[in-house]
Amino acid sequence: MDNMQPMGGSFGSEPAPKGKRFAVAIIDLIIIPIVIGILAGLALFAAPEAVRNVILILVNIAWLVFRDLFYSPGRRMVGLKLVSLTGEKVTLAQAFIRNILLMVPFILVIGYILEIAMILGKGDRLADGWAKTRVTVA
Repeated sequence: MDNMQPMGGSFGSEPAPKGKRFAVAIIDLIIIPIVIGILAGLALFAAPEAVRNVILILVNIAWLVFRDLFYSPGRRMVGLKLVSLTGEKVTLAQAFIRNILLMVPFILVIGYILEIAMILGKGDRLADGWAKTRVTVA
């Protein structure tokens, strides 16, 4: 985790514990997307399958970016926050990069498994390094 220290400063928060990161992943990356998917799927039930699939993918992308930019119920429940390695608010680009493995439909399942395995093993998601972000204790 030493390689995740901010350059040129410190944001003063300790890295999030693995158990809390895992709890957030269950809430924000599994439970909420399933609920959103069911609700959106029901609302789009009469739409052609191709249209429904594209809209569901876009809804998933919107959720992932929204939770990193504005509000994460899971992080809020366990007292964590997401910050840039400089300690500043995460940018739209960072939120997008951080979730890229969870956005692409063909690698979505592999992305979720990989990211949860990384949290359990290393304590940080693989894409946190790519996006230069870190989840810390609030």
